Amino acid sequence: MTRMSRIVVEIPQVVILAGGLGSRLGEITETIPKSLIEVNGIPIITRILDWAYEQGCRRSLILTGHLGEMFENYEHKIDLTFVKESEPLGTGGALWNAKDQLENEFILLWGDDYHPTNYSSLVDSHRQNNALLTMTVTEKHETMNLRHENGKVIEYNKSSPNENFNGYEAGTSIVDKKVIETYGKNGKWSWEETVYPALSGEITAHIDNTKFWDMGTPERLEVLNQFFKDCITEDCK
Repeated sequence: MTRMSRIVVEIPQVVILAGGLGSRLGEITETIPKSLIEVNGIPIITRILDWAYEQGCRRSLILTGHLGEMFENYEHKIDLTFVKESEPLGTGGALWNAKDQLENEFILLWGDDYHPTNYSSLVDSHRQNNALLTMTVTEKHETMNLRHENGKVIEYNKSSPNENFNGYEAGTSIVDKKVIETYGKNGKWSWEETVYPALSGEITAHIDNTKFWDMGTPERLEVLNQFFKDCITEDCK
């Protein structure tokens, strides 16, 4: 009897947006970039990269800005490349600034989110749909910031959600570089406010209710700290 081999999905480059000011965290980020803030003794970016490594990622591009020099001696078992912006460029501007370092397909993460989702499932969904952008969407969140129908994100608005919204961007996406080449521009601009509306109806919604944490405020940071303090299983990275 012939044994069927398991198909292994190749995990692309992981790009982490780590250049924000982290102003909602107050005094904490006056002396340290938010992605280097420790969560139960380990920098959040290390926890993000540890999960990416476990998922099969071996290359990461980290986009820094505020206090970016503090990453100079940072190392990880993943092969790291850093691009530092010389002035605040926003999420979109940071990606455009690093366009020469972006691979043709990449997983996009936020440097203050911990989202232990299955990368292989996301990548497989993206490739099967021949998508330009595939977004993980959770339907289990205290607030909603988008509407999805028939596998597509048709509306997104994080500042003014409405009663018709039925999902929330969970913080992990996979992007075709063509999106950057099409919508990118010099200067400061927002990835979410520019690209999501432009691709309305074309963004593939990958439904994934894996819990995620945004440590963007002191209160949320404490929740994530507590999660890792309480965590005693191998699933808690």
